[in-house]
Amino acid sequence: MSIKRYAKNPVLTARDVPFKANSLFNAGAVKFNDKYLLICRVELPTGLSGLVKAWSDDGIEFKIEDKLFLTPEQHGELYEYVRWGVEDARVTRIDDMYYLTYTGYSPNEPVVILSRTQDFMNVEIFDLISEPANKDTVLFPRKINGYYWRIDRPMVSPMEGNIWISRSPDLRHWGHYRRLIAARKPWWDGDKVGASTPPIETEKGWLMLYHGVRTIGTSMIYKQGVLLLDLNEPYKVLGRSKHPVLSPEEPYERMGDVPNVVFSTGWIPEEDGQIKIYYSGADSNICLATTSIDALLNLCEEDECK
Repeated sequence: MSIKRYAKNPVLTARDVPFKANSLFNAGAVKFNDKYLLICRVELPTGLSGLVKAWSDDGIEFKIEDKLFLTPEQHGELYEYVRWGVEDARVTRIDDMYYLTYTGYSPNEPVVILSRTQDFMNVEIFDLISEPANKDTVLFPRKINGYYWRIDRPMVSPMEGNIWISRSPDLRHWGHYRRLIAARKPWWDGDKVGASTPPIETEKGWLMLYHGVRTIGTSMIYKQGVLLLDLNEPYKVLGRSKHPVLSPEEPYERMGDVPNVVFSTGWIPEEDGQIKIYYSGADSNICLATTSIDALLNLCEEDECK
């Protein structure tokens, strides 16, 4: 297996939250001050979601803070667009700033919010950076050809969506839109696709995970695949996995609030080329899997996924 699950998964569940919570899942991940930091989605007893921080020295044993890190009420004039919750954060470091992209949920349908911080204590709510309905947004960790770049998933419908890429001079105004990849019927990613993890820069290109969804009857199955994008022209796809690299197999991935889901919103590359992937099973926990950059690059080559 190119990706190996941690033997004691899940590493976090709602039972680990030090306040009342229905569920804990979909964590953005980053290394900060030599510690592993997860920005987790927590669903409260009201059914609304906020974001909470969890810290670890080794990337395995985490402790969750006793209060929320980001709530709808913190969003001021943007509250109208997040009043039902903030969800599914991704974290990207650009220079000395950490940027969070996450979904704002409200009667206006999902939109993407951008916030930023230098210390994960003080947060600047930067702006709403999409029209509805949109989600699954990741940022590239540096400018390319003088522009910031992002990947997102405008939603054609709740059951259909493709991955797009765009660029910006200032992280606020976006353009130069291109469709990056589309769903591939009747494959495992045949109904909709979306970005999972922020891209990692490798010698062969930008490497990232994406999720693919296939509907069987009334059920949707979420799996993870891998993409490789050109370093200088990131709208060009160099590789796309023919087969999923992570699928719901274990009980904690098949049974939960949303059955048959593996869904990653964060990973952390280590100095030795290994990667810790943080993902949720069945929208009900946070799990850990490990792999390497080389293994994922090899999958692209083996799968003939251009």
